[in-house]
Amino acid sequence: MRRFRFRLERVLRYRETREGIAYRALQDAVRQRVRLEMQIRALAEQMRQIAEAPIRPEEWSPREQTLAAMATRLQRLQDTLPLLQEQEAHAREVYLQARRERDALTQLRIRAYEQHQHEIQRLVQNEVDEAAVYAYQRRLSEDAPTGSGD
Repeated sequence: MRRFRFRLERVLRYRETREGIAYRALQDAVRQRVRLEMQIRALAEQMRQIAEAPIRPEEWSPREQTLAAMATRLQRLQDTLPLLQEQEAHAREVYLQARRERDALTQLRIRAYEQHQHEIQRLVQNEVDEAAVYAYQRRLSEDAPTGSGD
């Protein structure tokens, strides 16, 4: 009996590879967004602590300069966040498309394998049927009278 061979196996492997690459790209995009969000939260918390800290009058001007610089940096980080969210959404869509393409081929492979299994079962059943017919005919010929004419 012949082995199962999926004729689109190379295409399936290629799509699995593409899916893996797209998944890693999505993970990177998520990591970058999460890292930026953590930086934004940390900077906002640091600014809050500096703003709430008691200071002497001579420290007021340097603190305001520091807070202004931090506010500028915070604004830049917040402006970058939508770009990273957009990159993440794009990476997610690319990954989902690659997964759908791989899933479609995987389903084709499953159906082809089931069809192959069905064909093998049919061939085996035919062989069993032939063997049963052969055995029955053999037994009939052994059991038949020899025709000696007594």
